[in-house]
Amino acid sequence: MVQKTGLSSAADRPLAHRRGRQAADTVSKVRRTRSNQKRPRDTPELVQSCPSKFADLAIQLLLDPAVHRLRFMKSLSYRRHQVSIEMLVAELGSGRVALDIVDERPSRDIDDEGLLLLALRHHKIRLVEIDHAGIDEEPRAENCRRIWGHRNYEVPPSLKTGVIRALSKAPRRHLTIRSLSNSIGVRDPMNLACALISQGVLAIDLTAALTLDSVVGLRSDRRHPLPLSAAELGRFGMNADD
Repeated sequence: MVQKTGLSSAADRPLAHRRGRQAADTVSKVRRTRSNQKRPRDTPELVQSCPSKFADLAIQLLLDPAVHRLRFMKSLSYRRHQVSIEMLVAELGSGRVALDIVDERPSRDIDDEGLLLLALRHHKIRLVEIDHAGIDEEPRAENCRRIWGHRNYEVPPSLKTGVIRALSKAPRRHLTIRSLSNSIGVRDPMNLACALISQGVLAIDLTAALTLDSVVGLRSDRRHPLPLSAAELGRFGMNADD
């Protein structure tokens, strides 16, 4: 649950902008890593280098199966103005949402705040507030750290193909990690699953304990989406009917 906090002071603005640029770098670097499987170790350690929760949130959103696309948006055009946004914007099946970290938001006067809301509404982007406690909520936070730690794990193309084939033949296109392991005959299924989740191949509910009994599906399979918990959808103000 979002806990409203006081706005940052004017002196905090430069730091907020630096954090925003680091989050944008995180998103773009991860995208390049996913599309360049021959060089999986090029991804920098931006999670550790960013002092704020901005990078942590970016990683969580990149791994979130409800998110189809993620961008860091610096500004939006509105009535011949460029309105500063400096937020992560996630594209969901129901539309776009802007994630505002209330503990780190730059100071805005009432006019700037009103202009921001008008610009978001004009571009049909919902505003969702989140605080540090929400970003650190378990087990999602630990699951994401664990999965992100496997992003350099090299998956042989033949094994990746085997995983996709096994899920394509499974009932409802979903399997537990244990069943997937038995189907393709691998000894280290958790490392494999975490690597493929971090690469955007597999989807998993990040709000449940990560075990061999966790259910995974193909993230690209929009016809058979992975059932998500209320906690997973609730972050975006959604429910199972959205």
